[in-house]
Order: sequence, then C-alpha cells, then structure tokens
Amino acid sequence: MNYFLMAFGEMSLRAASDLISMNSVPAFVITHKSYLYEKNKENFYDKLEELCTLNGIKLYKTDNISELKEKIKDTEVGICAGFMEIIKRDIFDLPRYGILNLHCGELPEYRGRAPISRTIMDGRDSLFMTLHKIDEGVDSGDILLVKKLFIEEDDDVNTLYYKCSINTAVVINEGLEMLRNNKSDIFKKQNIPDSNKPHKKITDEERQIDWQAGVKQIFNKIKALTIPYPAAYTVFKGVHYNFLKAKPVYSTNVSEKYGVIYEVHDDFILINCRNGILMVYDIRNKDMDKIEIKTTFKEGDIFS
Repeated sequence: MNYFLMAFGEMSLRAASDLISMNSVPAFVITHKSYLYEKNKENFYDKLEELCTLNGIKLYKTDNISELKEKIKDTEVGICAGFMEIIKRDIFDLPRYGILNLHCGELPEYRGRAPISRTIMDGRDSLFMTLHKIDEGVDSGDILLVKKLFIEEDDDVNTLYYKCSINTAVVINEGLEMLRNNKSDIFKKQNIPDSNKPHKKITDEERQIDWQAGVKQIFNKIKALTIPYPAAYTVFKGVHYNFLKAKPVYSTNVSEKYGVIYEVHDDFILINCRNGILMVYDIRNKDMDKIEIKTTFKEGDIFS
C-alpha cells in the first residue's frame, strides 16, 4: 500500500525500523525541521535520517506540512506517529483513506495528553493502543483498530511506553492490511459525550500526592509520573520532594494516621497509607538531585 509516515520521537523511530523489517516500507517519511531539534538531534533526528538513507526512503523535513500537499495527495493513507503539528482538513482529506493517528490510550476516555500516565493513575489493568482517523477534533476521529496491552504490577510509564513502541509497527501494519483488503465498514465512529473533554498537560495539582488516598492510588501516581515526567511530589516542612520509585510492601496499616513515616532507612522510607504501607526508595529535591534520606526524614514525621 502506498502510504507515508509522519514521525517524531523514539516510538516512531522504532516503528519506522520495524515496518521496514516487515517489508511494509513507507513511500516517504515526514518529520519536523526544527521542533525541539537540539534536544532530539542525536536520539531521533540523526537516527531517522540515517535509517531513511540506508533504506532509500525519501525523508522530508518541514515546519509547515502544507508544503508537501502535492506529495501527500498521491498517497492512499498517511500514518501519524508522534508528529506534533496540528493537521488540518486540507491535508488529512488528501489521501484516499485520510491520515491515521496512533494514540496510546483508549478512546474516547483518554483523548488528549499523557494517555499512558493517566491510564496508570486511574488504576487500569490494561492500556489500549488506538489507530484512528485524524479529523478536526482532538483524537475524535473514526477508529480503525484497537490493540490491548496488559499492565503488570511493576509497569511504570517507561515500561508501558516501551511496550507501545514494540507494538506500534504491528498495529500500523495490521491497519494497513485492513485497508488493503478494502472491507466495508471497517471504521467505527466514536461516541463522544459532551462531557468528555480532551485531557491537557498534567498539572502540578494532579502531581501532588494526597496522603489520604489509598496506598495503591499513591503507588500508581508515582509510577505514572516518574522521569521523564516531572514526578509525583509532596511538600514537607515547606520543601518540595519528588517521589520517583515506590511499591506497596504491607497490606495492613500500622496506624490510623495516614502519611506518617513508619521507618527510615538509608535507601528508603516506609509510609503508613490508607490500606497499607508504601516503600519509597527514590526521593529527589525539586531540581531532581537525590537527597540523603536519613538526614532529611525521621520516624514519626508526617506528610500532609
């Protein structure tokens, strides 16, 4: 099938490489010319250019997708994997089947930003990768394909991102095969209630730990927002502390007071939470520098 790939980020780089290995080679690849270029030069832009050069694939770099209208209109479908420019109707209507977006979250529940983190924070046991048409809304277009990934107890935002990365080409290739077979009614319209608004960037308020919440809920927040996200945090004696790694260790409480430090060790603290004890073993200051746990906290201290 004559398709093109719109790429940005490590997931799209992995997808491009895997699609080539599957002999499902895009007619051309589009990426940004300057978007976060210096930050991503070595890990993405240089590697994508090398991959395309080695495989004889034309790579277009642009800060305005409209520059490529003539190229796009000659294709059957486009695939967007992380590309950050907003695609308007005069572009997504050009290919025969439109442009499909790969979204790492169930739709319409997880429309918008940070779907992987939000799925973990909500305590879901699975994440759904969704291939859908781009339209004028936010992740609101007709759905072609959904793939379910199970979330294990030790998964965090990074391991789930990796799971999505190794499945991206599989989802795209399966979607292309569905289009190639040209079956009728393969797209399903989303039923989006008026109350369903696309998520925006995770706020500082969402990041702050509520010590009255259950241990599982706090644990999910920490692993959903660990690096490269800004991290779940708490404020103790007026100082901001980021909690990057944790795990529930006891299923019963030692006190009716929540947020109380139960034990302090060299490398971790135990905190009494609703429905259990939480071990936190990577704590950093606001600048993401590691702290000395034993000199910072003591048994009986209370997070509020």
